[in-house]
Amino acid sequence: MKETAFINQNKKKWAKFERMSNQNQSDPDELSDLFIEITDDLAYARTHYSKRSVRVYLNSLAQKSFHGIYKKKRTPFSVFFQFWTTSLPLEMYRIRKALLASFIVFGVGMLIGIVSTMDDPDFLGAVIGYEYVNMTEQNIVNGEPMSVYGSGGEMYSFISIAQNNLRVTLMAFVLGIFFSVGSAIYMFFNGIMVGAFQWFFKVRGLLLTSFLTIWVHGAFEISGIVIAGAAGIALGNGFMFPGTLTRMQSLSIAAKRGMKVIIGLFPVILFAAFIEGFASRHTEWPNLIKGGIIFLSFIIMVFYFVIYPYIIAKKYSFSGKVSEKPTFAEKKNFELYRVRDVGGVFTDTFVFYRKFFTSFSKVYWIIFPLAIASVTWFFCTYPFGGTINNWYENMSIAFGIGKGTFRWETFSVLTFLFSLNVTSAFFAFTLAKEGEKPNNFTKDFFAYTLKNIWRVMPIIGGLLLLVQVNIWLIVLAGFLMPLVLSLSFPGAFENRKLFTGIGRGLSIGKRGWASGIGVFFVFLFILGLIFFFAIGPFQSLIKMVLDWFLISTTDDYFLIINIVEACLYMLIAHFLVPIFFIAFNVLYLSTVEKEEAYGLFEKLKAFGKGSKIYESEDEGDF
Repeated sequence: MKETAFINQNKKKWAKFERMSNQNQSDPDELSDLFIEITDDLAYARTHYSKRSVRVYLNSLAQKSFHGIYKKKRTPFSVFFQFWTTSLPLEMYRIRKALLASFIVFGVGMLIGIVSTMDDPDFLGAVIGYEYVNMTEQNIVNGEPMSVYGSGGEMYSFISIAQNNLRVTLMAFVLGIFFSVGSAIYMFFNGIMVGAFQWFFKVRGLLLTSFLTIWVHGAFEISGIVIAGAAGIALGNGFMFPGTLTRMQSLSIAAKRGMKVIIGLFPVILFAAFIEGFASRHTEWPNLIKGGIIFLSFIIMVFYFVIYPYIIAKKYSFSGKVSEKPTFAEKKNFELYRVRDVGGVFTDTFVFYRKFFTSFSKVYWIIFPLAIASVTWFFCTYPFGGTINNWYENMSIAFGIGKGTFRWETFSVLTFLFSLNVTSAFFAFTLAKEGEKPNNFTKDFFAYTLKNIWRVMPIIGGLLLLVQVNIWLIVLAGFLMPLVLSLSFPGAFENRKLFTGIGRGLSIGKRGWASGIGVFFVFLFILGLIFFFAIGPFQSLIKMVLDWFLISTTDDYFLIINIVEACLYMLIAHFLVPIFFIAFNVLYLSTVEKEEAYGLFEKLKAFGKGSKIYESEDEGDF
């Protein structure tokens, strides 16, 4: 590119950067992005115009900004102060439309809750449970309608309320991953509950009493949940409307921005729990004091989360449309034989899972219908009289093992389906090994499955039985898991005979035993995070919706709830279990490479035979 063309192409950007760097009131995100582009331009100018004035100009511009940044090196306190005074308000300004949408959805839900309670006095029981309604009715009869807020110790109430409020806030945010609709539905149903609960007291002539008690803490709590719902809607929008970015890049940026909002809400939610635990119980306080607390609470929330963001955005001339540039991440390819640490095992596990998911997930059209049919048949022929709230107990029963029963037919079918799933993941390793797609995937897959599924079934069945006997045994067994899980893969992958494959697996598994323990417990930790932040909220949302639609419309409420939850857990397990086995297969291949340098020797054989382009590629660390 000619120098004049280079200057004409970038001079507006340089002028804007120079103007913004001389101002104290500039958007830090936009300034940071421009600084990165200036340094890129400087690098280009040094290469192509090393003796021209444009290089001198760009060098001085970059140095001036660099020294300005490091001359005033930010302290931890200044970072903390900037978060609350600038970063968080700008994020709130970014999601202002999502906040309006969240507020409207919540408000519509409140109106529907009020109208429904006016039309049907028993509606509240269908929403929050008849047991709680009966308890409140009894408190009203006893002349203490708000005594529920005075039960339990103050500190215990604060801790339990804070835990619940934080869970609800995270759910409102995380559910946005389901195309923004998840957060919107959650806001809608929470609005219905609040409206129905408030009108429940209006009918009994206690509107003012309930309002001044509930909203003492509710002003912060409900406002915080609405804001979390807005962050969730923005999260879903980032996934659905990526613009010029990839969908995962856009989702990553939206998640990072949303987490800023959620972190900013933590003090609000904790303070609301503190008020509910220590102040709402004092129903004898004068109405003027309680009304003043509510009014002041709403003023604080509206000013900081709605008005102040507009002030800051105007101060920094911030439009909210600045697109954050994703950090460049080199596309990762899966390499079978490579030495890996525990972190590398998990990185390559998810690279493999994503790369070959479309291959081994083709078997799901067989697995899912059969799994759902098996679980449904079991619950219909062996029903339970209540809701099974514990996921572990639910899965035990779904496998035909819990509640003092053992159903061989159910256990055998589900063990076979899990074995089929894992075998399909093993088949994906053969695809990676061959480096090309088979001519007839379905034919080759089923031929491979018939040949190797028997290698996997005993391990799957044994692990399932072990978990059902005692869940803590699986944790203790984690020290032997690297050996156990390496028994089936060598035979299936390397086409070895039964005892030869077992011997090979024990030998390699023993050498990678320490890393295998790390992989096992890291997997359990990741599984816990996935369940807490994604599966748990989704399951709670489904149960909440089913509660409202089923509890007053069918006599088979418990049966339907148990079937739906068991099927949900079963399908989730089929998505997660292959990751577990893939991780140990990747560890097996890593140990083989470490001990036998198989991949290195293959590269040495191919050295000099490929093209110059091939030889110049990064072959990875030896």
